[in-house]
Amino acid sequence: MNFHPQLQLVARRIGGGLARTGMWSRLARVGRMTQLLVCLVAALTWCSTLKGTETDTPMDFQVKAAFLVNFPKFVDWKPGTFADTNTPIVVGIYGDDNMAGEFERMIEGGRAVEGRPIVLQRITSEQQITNCQVLFIARSERHRTKAVIEKTKGTGVLTVGETEAFLEEGGIINMVPRDRKIRLQVNLSVARDAQLNISARLLKVADVVKGKPD
Repeated sequence: MNFHPQLQLVARRIGGGLARTGMWSRLARVGRMTQLLVCLVAALTWCSTLKGTETDTPMDFQVKAAFLVNFPKFVDWKPGTFADTNTPIVVGIYGDDNMAGEFERMIEGGRAVEGRPIVLQRITSEQQITNCQVLFIARSERHRTKAVIEKTKGTGVLTVGETEAFLEEGGIINMVPRDRKIRLQVNLSVARDAQLNISARLLKVADVVKGKPD
């Protein structure tokens, strides 16, 4: 993944700091994925703190796109979602060409989760929204967010948004700015209804979790 140079620098600094405190070796005992999540979230949070505005910047797009690339590592879909073991995980991006472009750059050269390649679908109509496993609904579509989410019910699509009312409108994961940081919010009740299992490792870094884990 090709991160912004500033993001790469911050991630290296965080990794070095964890190593000096001995935390990195403890994280190694529970796996590389946990290391990845801790470093990713810490780096993205730190970089977001450097901004002086809540409006979207190139760094915002990179931060959110990086989360989208990594969310499939922490989600299990219901049996039968994929035709076979190498069926792609399709991430649909609706209403934000900047986000789609950043996401596309991040998966250049190939990204996969358990052998499944991650691919991008630029959503241009509501008829396409159920053709993916992850659906990002941009702020620009906030006037139709509830209707779009309603169309995904019963399809097992992981919905991701970036508006204040996203969880209340039935979304599953929300990425919102708080104190110049990107925070995650998760609606477990909706995820359960969609037969999606969200890893406890992701829930630990979420700022808000609605519903109780199984």
